[in-house]
Amino acid sequence: MSEMVIKINESGVVSVEETVDGIKRVKLIEPDGLIKCISQSLTHGISTGLLPGGCLSYIQNDNGDRGISLMFPDSKADISYYETLYRDFPLPKLVFSFRVNSDGRVFDCGLGVTADDKVLKPDTKMFRYPFSNVSGFRLCTGNNILPKCKSLNTLASLPYFILSMPNNNDHFTPRNNKPGLEMRDLLEHLKDKEPEYYYSEILVPFEGVTLNDFINLRNAG
Repeated sequence: MSEMVIKINESGVVSVEETVDGIKRVKLIEPDGLIKCISQSLTHGISTGLLPGGCLSYIQNDNGDRGISLMFPDSKADISYYETLYRDFPLPKLVFSFRVNSDGRVFDCGLGVTADDKVLKPDTKMFRYPFSNVSGFRLCTGNNILPKCKSLNTLASLPYFILSMPNNNDHFTPRNNKPGLEMRDLLEHLKDKEPEYYYSEILVPFEGVTLNDFINLRNAG
């Protein structure tokens, strides 16, 4: 049986005590030598595993929390407002962000609208989300329990789950759509339109905010 104890006294002298089969050996080393030894023993790099399709960014904090931003690939989805279901409802280009703890629990969600660019870039312009349940970029999921993320690639299905949750008037404001329509009127107005219609007639710019800002703001919590 072996044991190693490292001691640092008030003067900065580093002593290494190693006990092997009951025999103790003590060795003095320079502080720089200790730092070098520890640095070389650390594992560098992060293995993310399979990332979800449309992943725009990934960050991992020291506590194991991870932040993922991804594009929503579809231009339509089934959404509901109170008791009304809108099938294949047209949508602008959406980006989601999720923060996941080390146990796989999703504890924070974000949602934004990007410009209608073919290729998203850090300086891609952002627009106000015109519907409910979003304040700035922070997405409120109410009392809904989000599924646990066993693997990061499963996050690709989470936007569909979120969009299918019932909408209400929480955080809705007519100021976030150009015509100034109320939520019900806005949905009825858009249900038979094409996604491109948003950019000419509906969306309000998020002045001075880019896709890179969305990613950084969401990672900062």
